[in-house]
Amino acid sequence: MQGSVGNEPKIRFESQGGWLENAGIVGLARILGKDCYSIEGNSLLVKMEALNNFTRNYFKFFINEYGRQTRLVRITNEGAAKKLAKWQALDVDAVDPKVIYNQLENWYKNYLKYYVDSGSFKKISSLAPPAFDVKATLKECSQELKNLKKLQKNKQEFNEALQQLAGKLLNFTNYFQHTKFNNLDLKDYFMAKTLSYIVINNAWSGISFLNPQAKTADLYQDYEDTFVKPVIEYLKADHQKDVYQCAACGRPLKKQEYPYSFLNGLGYDVNRKTSNAWLFNNDQFMCPICRLMYTAVSAGFNYNMQHQGIFINQNQDIATLISVNGKVLTELERAVERKQLVSPWRAFAQSFQEMFVDSSKYSLADIQVVNYQDGQYSFNLVSKRIANVLKKANDKQAFVSSSGQVFTLLSALNSAYIKNFRGQSSVSLYEEMLKRLLISMNLNSLISDTLQLKIVRNPDLHINVYQIYNLIQINLLYFKEMSDLALTDEELKKMRGSGKNLGEGYDNENKRQSLAYQLLQALKTQNNDQFMNLLLNAYLYQKKLVPKNFIRKMSSQEEFNQLGYAFIAGLIPNIEKSKEEK
Repeated sequence: MQGSVGNEPKIRFESQGGWLENAGIVGLARILGKDCYSIEGNSLLVKMEALNNFTRNYFKFFINEYGRQTRLVRITNEGAAKKLAKWQALDVDAVDPKVIYNQLENWYKNYLKYYVDSGSFKKISSLAPPAFDVKATLKECSQELKNLKKLQKNKQEFNEALQQLAGKLLNFTNYFQHTKFNNLDLKDYFMAKTLSYIVINNAWSGISFLNPQAKTADLYQDYEDTFVKPVIEYLKADHQKDVYQCAACGRPLKKQEYPYSFLNGLGYDVNRKTSNAWLFNNDQFMCPICRLMYTAVSAGFNYNMQHQGIFINQNQDIATLISVNGKVLTELERAVERKQLVSPWRAFAQSFQEMFVDSSKYSLADIQVVNYQDGQYSFNLVSKRIANVLKKANDKQAFVSSSGQVFTLLSALNSAYIKNFRGQSSVSLYEEMLKRLLISMNLNSLISDTLQLKIVRNPDLHINVYQIYNLIQINLLYFKEMSDLALTDEELKKMRGSGKNLGEGYDNENKRQSLAYQLLQALKTQNNDQFMNLLLNAYLYQKKLVPKNFIRKMSSQEEFNQLGYAFIAGLIPNIEKSKEEK
């Protein structure tokens, strides 16, 4: 990244392909908006005047993007005050004590009291102290809420107590919603403080307002002083006699002042861990312009509120880089709006499907996917072969719904998930498939797990047998791309049909389930002889012929496995009616 200095009107951030710098560049674009930057080749050119409002725009991005997912929004938005005002003016005949009390108690304990008792409230409220005694009023409200619970059988007394309590609670909502500080709404300070712990500190910490010993509660001023002002001073200074260089961009430096130690999982304490540097002499220092960019990494990543994030390092050009990650962020926003699972991996999967629609614009191969999970980064590369697998899976039709909507092998998996699986509250089948493919791993274990859960009728499995078969078809695409596997999709389809035909010959579904379970265990241990013995007995019992393909493929373990999975998928009773049959 070569930076403009002196009186030049723009600051240049040039992409060298590194994921961290690219995430910072995407973050800058998101923070500033299109009016404040332009793209020239592989560079982002930021207008100098954008620095004047950079701090406010920095926090504004996080508030707009993530604020609605916080508890705090239930206090700072206008809805809380309107609800309290409505209750305060409620006619006694319209009162439903039980409903009102449950709503009020939930809001008071889980939102208002929870936040007012927090250290964040104490710090930010010191900037603009309320015109009332917060602690005393909160204590009074807690007691009145207890009294309100006892009055639920008397609507008149309940209504009178409700109106008095609502009046006191309005003091809090008015304070949060209407107090100003430093020409900003104080609620922006509260929200920025909350998000600094949930989102911003995913990428960096330890300095400025993320330093536990920060001297000022004004995080806007702290960020301005720490990151923005040094950039302005740097651009005004004469650098002709500078002897050092920025390790990130090569800009000249008068002194080695800003190390990488504030970046989570990447930098190290240069004072305590000198052995990390060559000959104990650290020379990894950056200029203030790059340091500002690195603080924007938190804005460039696509996070949920559980310290999980994803970044697509698409190196085609900056415009594509911004656009591709913008698709992921849009999918996260949609999940929030629809009250669905907010998962960065799921958002990536959804956006990846959109990229296939315009594959002439996006190069799907060699995309680096950076995954963030609880302070740790992991990296995957979408190889050309895996991109081909996903492209074919997205092109291949799975079924057409009754409304005429076409589902591909990929899109058919969108609604499939498992609850309470391996320590996670919810696991998307699409995500698990994608994670395996990105490390060039086959889907055998995932298919086996879902088949077993289906066989034992696990209530937490929200996947039908057709979606499992779609997964088996994708697995076949993987093997055909990665090896010389001769198995065809038609053979797979016939084997599934054979399993279905055999299953329909059982009057007792428990016998059908038991056979499916035993066959799956034989596949897991790669005991082909046991698998065939079970199959022969089952076919002899129904006086039917065993499918010849099993016998032909016994010498090819992987082909045998895929046929076995397809057969079991057909054998399992289809309890829920599929979209194909609607």
